Amino acid sequence: MSWFDSHCHFDFPVFDHDRELIWQHCQQLGISGLLIPGISRSQGVALEARCLNRPWCYALGLHPFFDHESTDLDWLQQALANASHRCVAVGETGLDWRKAEDKPQRQNQIVLLDAHIELASRYGLPLILHAVGAHDEAAARIKRAGFSGGGVIHAFSGSLPQARRYLDLGFRLGAGGLLSQPRARKLHEAVQQLPPSAWLLETDAPDMTPRFWAEARNTPASLPLLGQILARLWKLSLTDVQVLLLDNLRSTFPRLAQQAEFQPSKE
Repeated sequence: MSWFDSHCHFDFPVFDHDRELIWQHCQQLGISGLLIPGISRSQGVALEARCLNRPWCYALGLHPFFDHESTDLDWLQQALANASHRCVAVGETGLDWRKAEDKPQRQNQIVLLDAHIELASRYGLPLILHAVGAHDEAAARIKRAGFSGGGVIHAFSGSLPQARRYLDLGFRLGAGGLLSQPRARKLHEAVQQLPPSAWLLETDAPDMTPRFWAEARNTPASLPLLGQILARLWKLSLTDVQVLLLDNLRSTFPRLAQQAEFQPSKE
């Protein structure tokens, strides 16, 4: 059996000096692959090469927290049109109201999200959605667009009704380091109230460091420990949790499921 990190930024420079050692350790822990989301044009152009000859896949997108050039959406459209099978989703996109404090800033993020939704529909790819302080608005944009390609709500921390609304729209929910926080009562409630089929497991490394992690920098190696938390909350064996999560992963990202090199082993 194996684990798959459904959302981590393992391409970030903070890993440049020891990326190979960390990945070797991850493999020893039973982590068979990972998905690296896109956040910008400058980062996205390097993702294909970064994932080459590894069981890593990626997504392409423009993160709402960062500023982007007016031509970046044109680049994204061309990049998605020419992307290989290793590109399995559109994102990381979404709405982040921490960054957008006034109406014009929020409207700019909404326009960017709508463009990502349209591109995901055009290329038949799921979305990786980032929503901070904006779950209701993000769900409304998806519903308004009539988007049916599904995807995942990265680092979900909303309420149970918000979670159910996303599920009704065909999305799964990403859980990660927040699982380790005793104060994350809403997340723990959602994990226990919703079926295991609703969830993906992620680290968001190097961010969202779990409470139990010894260093400030998170890595994909924390994934099995997060899986143990899910096993306790669901009252399932680790093997059952791995099987469920791998099935959820393949269902969420059909292009990943179609490629042999990206299919985590169940053996």
